[in-house]
Amino acid sequence: MAYILELLGMEHDRAFMNYVPHPYNGDVLLFRATKQLPGMLADRSLGWKEVIHGCLEICELPGHQQNILVEPRVMRLAEELQSRLHAHTEEAAKGTNLMPEPALVD
Repeated sequence: MAYILELLGMEHDRAFMNYVPHPYNGDVLLFRATKQLPGMLADRSLGWKEVIHGCLEICELPGHQQNILVEPRVMRLAEELQSRLHAHTEEAAKGTNLMPEPALVD
């Protein structure tokens, strides 16, 4: 098991070093944990503000980034996501949109 985790860590490091973010013109809802690992980006947007050219909404959820996707914390994430999707669906059914249309970039 330790061997697999070591390989995963190496692949993660390689992907991180080779990733080049590209600008995104759409709107984004960023879910993030209130607690981050020491040494992580101090930026509240976790660095995404630089590449998101649309509306960036940040939703902070209680917990640590390492346990936000496991019980019981993942239930809070699921509830928040379900609530946001439901609100968006209701607005779309009314013929309106919660988020403004992204601006066209020439």
